[in-house]
Amino acid sequence: MPETVVIPVERTEPRFKLLHVAELEFRPPRFLVRDYLEAESLALVFGDPGCGKSFLAVDLACCIATGADFHGNPTTQGPVVYVAGEGHNGLKRRFVAWETHTGQSAADAPLYVSSAAAALCDPDSAQAVVTAVDAVPTDGPPALVVIDTVARNFGPGDENSTSDMGVFIQAADRIRTRYGCTVLLVHHSGHADKGRARGATALRGALDAEYRADKDEAGTVRVEASKMKDAPFPQPLAFELRSVPLGIEDHDGREVTSAALVSTTYEPPAKPSGRQGKWKQLALDELARLYESRRANLERGGFDPDTARVEVSEWQQQCRDAGMPKQRWSDVRRACLDSELVSIEHGFAYPRVRKSGPSGS
Repeated sequence: MPETVVIPVERTEPRFKLLHVAELEFRPPRFLVRDYLEAESLALVFGDPGCGKSFLAVDLACCIATGADFHGNPTTQGPVVYVAGEGHNGLKRRFVAWETHTGQSAADAPLYVSSAAAALCDPDSAQAVVTAVDAVPTDGPPALVVIDTVARNFGPGDENSTSDMGVFIQAADRIRTRYGCTVLLVHHSGHADKGRARGATALRGALDAEYRADKDEAGTVRVEASKMKDAPFPQPLAFELRSVPLGIEDHDGREVTSAALVSTTYEPPAKPSGRQGKWKQLALDELARLYESRRANLERGGFDPDTARVEVSEWQQQCRDAGMPKQRWSDVRRACLDSELVSIEHGFAYPRVRKSGPSGS
């Protein structure tokens, strides 16, 4: 009778198991930037175009890669991967501006930038990011991965779709858990509500930290935490975007410049006066009414109410029907925009501060 050979079965640690509460790891939080950016977290900075959010991301990336303080806040040095969705030439100028302004060199720092955008909603593209990061020649995994911007690196999906946003979050979390790193997302603010990031609210729910960047008419960039999941809210920050000559000239012999963030004293933004002119107030009321009507219709149809929009021509006609003289429209429209109570994009108007609609949304 032949001898029975027993082949040992290799046992792997199950991904899902139950631990007693006493077995859970207990340690203080670790920060890449003290008080502002926690290690092994998912964070986001959002704001309007031109508000300085990408300059902030470049500053953070350079400080962490070189170990330099971030405007007086100590950092934990580590490799950084910057997934850039657009403007690679302009991005290089921003890195050079940071070096020129700070006197620090990133030449020997473990700082890597993607050659193209990543479509993180596409599994093959998301895998390509992981493969590229695995191939980075550093002594350890990245400490920080910046994705700038969410829109340019979203891929074949709809930001307003909860399911598509869920796929994007899974891709970001895969990067975070694979390398034990922080993933910093750079995103745009909402069309109508500038106090939140654009797209499905599932994104905000997944974040460990969220920051809003805003630039006022004087050029001051303010950065304030709008969510801190497991840490105290840090002090708000304020910066100026200072022009930095780069030591080269363009084809016409003009000096090429970029900009860098310079710390300044934080002061809360001035509160707008509650007093409005008669016709301006009428225009704001009519836009709010039209906008909330669109939101209610979308919600009743099972669609995302945050995609509501109002044609400027319809808003204008509604104001005229409510009694506004035709010759006042241009001035009133400008006054609404100047007071930052209304934004207009691609022929559509949005109230900057949403009111609760009939559905209570």
